Amino acid sequence: MNKELFVNYNGMFHSEKEYIISSKNRAFRYGDGLFETIKMVNGKALFFHDHFVRMNAGMKYLKMGFEKFGFSEQYLHKEILKTAEKNKTSNNIIRLQVFRNYGGKYTPTKNECSFIIEAEPCPDAFYKLNDKGLKLGIYDEEVKQLSRLSNFKTCNSLIYILAGLYKTGNDFDDVLVLNQNKTIAEAVSSNIFIAWNNEFFTPPLQDGCVDGVMRKQIIAILKSQNKTVVESSLKTEHLLSADEVFLTNAVNGITWVVAFKQKRYFNNHSRMLIETLNKLTA
Repeated sequence: MNKELFVNYNGMFHSEKEYIISSKNRAFRYGDGLFETIKMVNGKALFFHDHFVRMNAGMKYLKMGFEKFGFSEQYLHKEILKTAEKNKTSNNIIRLQVFRNYGGKYTPTKNECSFIIEAEPCPDAFYKLNDKGLKLGIYDEEVKQLSRLSNFKTCNSLIYILAGLYKTGNDFDDVLVLNQNKTIAEAVSSNIFIAWNNEFFTPPLQDGCVDGVMRKQIIAILKSQNKTVVESSLKTEHLLSADEVFLTNAVNGITWVVAFKQKRYFNNHSRMLIETLNKLTA
């Protein structure tokens, strides 16, 4: 029998089986919200400051009220810890979602906001490199439009849903999403890095990728090791000349790619980086 889990809705706990969201919820109706996915290890919410900074920047851009209602970084961090404690788990995947309270149609009538925190138990402490490399494809039926919104994790995820369906239907482990300029933005739920001649390349934020929290950590690790990191536009042909390709996100850390078209890769850099990452988060 599965253990009952609880969600934190504005500081109050509810069974995950309860219907706590109105049909008038603006995230449901209009995608008027943002979310963060945070890995928690041994009761520690990893890189929470970076998650909060990104969410806060997104809320300011969407003109949401947030801190004035008391939802400060310290308060939300405390609520995340309380949610894990309520669910009696120390290793979790935390989903923190914020949304504007209902009122109005496209034009909001008020700017108050709410949050929901969910804690999904995670069996793996720290980060573990995938044993089997990913087979990577290209999703080109839709493109990701370039705007400031591209860098945030908004509740409008249709491009990723379609890319995920394409991935499944075409027997890929993951696919790359292109922007309107037909350069690579990111994968379905990850940023992308390529290694070539001991230098590392990743798309710049201007190319429409999410401003990934793990992307930021990997860039910092590489620079601390005196590696060259270049943020530049990537096309599919760059993958065919790369020595190594890997994906990064806050949940998995690093996932290595074994194949793109006829090209095959190893995982030497990926293995080194995930070992360093685990040392930093221990």
